[in-house]
Amino acid sequence: MPHAATHSRSENVERVVTNVTAVPSPCSIVEPSPETRIRVTQAQTSESRGQESPNLTSPGEELRPRDLSPDVVCFPSNTSSDVSRRGRHEIWRPRRYYKWKSPLLMFVFFILGLGISIGHCTFYSALNNTIVGSQWQQENNLRQGGPLSILLLQITLSASVWQTYTQWIWRSVKKTAMTIATLNDVFGADTSVLSFLNFDMLRDFKVGYFIAVFAWTLVLPPFFTPGTLSVHQSTNQVVVEQAVPYLTIANSTEGHLYAYSPSDQGDRFNFKNVTARVFTGPRSILTLLSTATAAQGAILPIKAPYNHSSYSINFFGPAVQCRQADTSVESKINDLLKQKMDKPVQGANEVENAYYAFVPAFDPQGGVTALSEVRHQTPVNASNQLWMVFQRYINVTDSACDYKQYHQVCELWNARYNIHLSWENGFQNITGSRNFSHEVEYPNDKPHETSNMAQHAYSAFMWSLTDQVVGSFGWFNDTTANTTTRNKTFGIINSPIQQNSLLGTSDLDVFFDFNEDVGACQIPYAKLSPQRQQDKDLAKNRMLGELIEEMSFNMTISLMHNDLLTRNVTRIVNVWEDVNRYRYSPTGLFIPYALACLFSFVTVLIGVATYAKHGVLPDKKFQDILSAGEDPNAIQLAREPTSRRRSITADFGGEHPTFRAATVPTPFSNQPH
Repeated sequence: MPHAATHSRSENVERVVTNVTAVPSPCSIVEPSPETRIRVTQAQTSESRGQESPNLTSPGEELRPRDLSPDVVCFPSNTSSDVSRRGRHEIWRPRRYYKWKSPLLMFVFFILGLGISIGHCTFYSALNNTIVGSQWQQENNLRQGGPLSILLLQITLSASVWQTYTQWIWRSVKKTAMTIATLNDVFGADTSVLSFLNFDMLRDFKVGYFIAVFAWTLVLPPFFTPGTLSVHQSTNQVVVEQAVPYLTIANSTEGHLYAYSPSDQGDRFNFKNVTARVFTGPRSILTLLSTATAAQGAILPIKAPYNHSSYSINFFGPAVQCRQADTSVESKINDLLKQKMDKPVQGANEVENAYYAFVPAFDPQGGVTALSEVRHQTPVNASNQLWMVFQRYINVTDSACDYKQYHQVCELWNARYNIHLSWENGFQNITGSRNFSHEVEYPNDKPHETSNMAQHAYSAFMWSLTDQVVGSFGWFNDTTANTTTRNKTFGIINSPIQQNSLLGTSDLDVFFDFNEDVGACQIPYAKLSPQRQQDKDLAKNRMLGELIEEMSFNMTISLMHNDLLTRNVTRIVNVWEDVNRYRYSPTGLFIPYALACLFSFVTVLIGVATYAKHGVLPDKKFQDILSAGEDPNAIQLAREPTSRRRSITADFGGEHPTFRAATVPTPFSNQPH
C-alpha cells in the first residue's frame, strides 16, 4: 500500500495533486489524462480548516515508483518540478510508425558502404597511371579517395553492423538469462571497448560479442593498411611533326661547304658560279669537326628539338670500309715500308716498325707514292684509300711473344644512313646502321668540265679522316758514336693517332710492349701504366679496322653538329617530359574492403534471420529504454543491492517488454550441508 494511504482522509474536500514540492526526489508526478486522473482525498488545509496537510512520505524517505499508484509514472527529470500530467497510455502509445525502420537502415547502410568501397576502388583504378597534374588536384584526389572514402565506409558499415547488434541484443535478452552487469556491458559495447573484458558477455552473448568486436575493428584499417595510391616519377610522351636537321654532304649544290675547290680560273669572288672546279682538300670546318670527333672517340653533340625527345632520319653520306689487302697491294705496301725504314732519322736507323699507314698516290705509269704525312690544301693526285701495315700478336689470349705483320686497305664508300637520335636529361644517344652503296673515287676533273661537288665533299671527308690515321710507330737504334749518355734503342711515334682514340687499339700493343720488354711479349692489363689502361679503355681494346670504320660513322654524324652543314626536313618527333603519375596497388585496398564488406554481409544475414524469426524488436533509443523501464519488476531488480548478480530475461508478448528475474545464489549464501 502507498504510504499516503495511512493518513486520514476528508470526504468533503477533494484535491487534485498538481505539484509536489516536498519530495526531494529526481522523480516527478505527471498529470494523467482526465479519464484516469488520480484523486487524492486529504484533510482540510490549514488555511481553510486549521489542519495540517497529509504527509505523502515518511521523513527521509523518497517517493519511489513502487510507492505510487499504478496510474502514476515516475522518470528522471532535470526540469522544474511542475510537469504536465499525462496518462500512461498516452505516453507509452505503441510505436506504429516506422516499424521497418531498423531493418531498412541496416540494408541502406550496408548498400551505401558496399557502394563506397566499389566506388573507391573504381576511382583509384581510373587514376592509375594518369598524370597527377597540379598540386591542388593531387591533394584533392588523395583527400577524396583516401580519408574521406574510408571515413564514409566506416560510418556506413559500422551503422549497419550496430543495427544488427541492437536486434541481437533484444533477441538474446529474450532467449538468454544474463546478469545486469553483463547487460550493462552488452548495451555499452558500442561506446566502450572495456565491455569486452566481461567474459560473461562472451559466454552468454557469443554472437553479439563477435559482432561488436567486428564493428570496432572497422575503425582499424586506416591505421594498418598501406598506402594504395602513391605518386611516382614517370614520363609523358607525345608525337609531333617537326622540322629536324639532316646532313647535306650528298647534295651536289652543298659540296662547296665541305670541300675547298676553287674554280679552274681562280678563286676570286666573281668565279663562284663557275662549274669547273679543282679539288684541293677539305674546308677548315670539316677538319675541325673530324679532329674533335677523333679525339673524343664519340659523336659530337647535336642540337635536340626538345630536352626529352627522339626521332629517326635517313640520308646518304660517306662511310669507310676496311678489308684485308690482297697480294699485290700487300707487296706494294712492303716495298714502301722498306723505303721508309731505309731512311735514317737524325742518325738513327729504324730497326722495327709496328705501324705504318699512308694514302697511296698513283701516277699515270701505275707507280705508287706513300702520302704518310698530314696533307695541306693543294691539288694532288691522291686517292680515297688508306693502306696500312702493323704488327699484331698471333694469339692475343695467351702470353706468347709471337707476332706478325697484317696488311689492310680502307676505302671510301657512299652509304645510306638510318639513324635514331634521342635525348634524355641532357644525354645524347645515337644508334643506327648504314648500307654501303658504291665506292667513291678520288676527283679527277678535266678543265672546263662540270665538277661533281658531292664527290669533292666525300673526298674532303676521306682526306680529313686519313689525316687522323697516317704516320708510323717504330723503334730506332742510335748509330752515333756517343751512346753512353742516352739509350741506344728508343721508339718514335710520328702519327696523329697519338692525339685520338685509336691510340688504345690492340694492334699497337706490340709497339708499347717494346717499351716494357725488349722481347715484346704481351703484358697483362693490370701491369700496364695507368695512361695505357685509360687509352685501351677508350678504344675498348678493339682492332684498327673496326675502330676506323666506327670513326668514319661518328665523323659523318658529327657533321650535323654544325648548322651550316644541315638542312631541315619534317619528321615525326617523339617528345616526353618528366611527370608525376598515380600508382594504384589494388591488393592493398581490395583485401581490407572485401573483408569488411564480407563480414558486414554476414552480420546483415544474421540480422535478416533475426528479423524473420523474432520480428522487429526495440532499438536502443531513450524511448525504447524508457519503455522497458516502465516494467516495475525491472526497476525493482535494478535497485536491489545484488542487482548486478541477478539474471533477467524479457518477454515481448505484450505491448511492452516484461522482465523476469531468476535468483542467482551468491558465493557466500548459506547452503544446506
